[in-house]
Amino acid sequence: MAPAAPSKELSSLESTIIGGITGSIAEAVVMPALVIKTRMMAQGADASLVSYRSAAHAASTMLRDEGFGAFYKGLGLSVVFTPLARGLYMTGIEMSHSTFGQGTSLTDFAAGMSAQLVSSIAYVPRDIVVERCAIDGQIAKQVGSTASSVAALKTIFSTEGAMGFFRAFVPHQLVWVPFNGIFMWALGRCKQFEVDNGVEQTYMIGVGNTFTAAAFAAACTNPIDVIKTRMQIAGANTEVFAYSGPADCLQQLIRKEGVRALFAGIGGRFLYTGPAFAIFFPTYDLLKTAYVAL
Repeated sequence: MAPAAPSKELSSLESTIIGGITGSIAEAVVMPALVIKTRMMAQGADASLVSYRSAAHAASTMLRDEGFGAFYKGLGLSVVFTPLARGLYMTGIEMSHSTFGQGTSLTDFAAGMSAQLVSSIAYVPRDIVVERCAIDGQIAKQVGSTASSVAALKTIFSTEGAMGFFRAFVPHQLVWVPFNGIFMWALGRCKQFEVDNGVEQTYMIGVGNTFTAAAFAAACTNPIDVIKTRMQIAGANTEVFAYSGPADCLQQLIRKEGVRALFAGIGGRFLYTGPAFAIFFPTYDLLKTAYVAL
């Protein structure tokens, strides 16, 4: 049976705490997929970067050459920032729901946009550090060291200053604002279809719904994510990632690598966003329902 609907609204603090717990679990599970996605999106920039034929080839090659730890080099920073980022994410959704309502295409899209904008203050620094750690071992020459979260923090701050943690802030929004809007819209449509056809909303149905909605949103926004990723890791080696801005990155990418490069890493992105959201949202709803029932 599906859990009963919550009888009261959560406060912002309660949403942040519950969202932080569930988000941390989800991100820890899918971190290897995030690392693989980042490497697949980066590899076409220069011949000096280690290249992979597929997400499976990347996983097997990294495991053989670098060991299991290569998939979790940025885990320390992720553990610190993910609870805040995911907590703020759910706070943004709850705020949107309480202000604009929910259940329509427009309000669901607005909830996704609100979630992204509120959580960006924590997500952007987290992504930059995790992605810089992700390409350690792939890039032949880089500024400083990113062999761990602490090393990456020191390197970025010493070479780029505090603003280095907000590199490519605008491209980040151009990926995740539409992603989350599309995701929430698609998730709402899945739920509405099931309600209209008498499908009971169980935990596993929720997992399937969120996986489907996240995969759809990932496919729609992958080209922008490739550009965002290249811009966020550019500080590692500005000769390898020699972009003056997002438009220049797009132009170079198409000219040198072709349009197919805009879909680099899409397999890894499916493996990251699908399971991450499939774990996160149903578990958040489960814990929320349990909490408000106390």
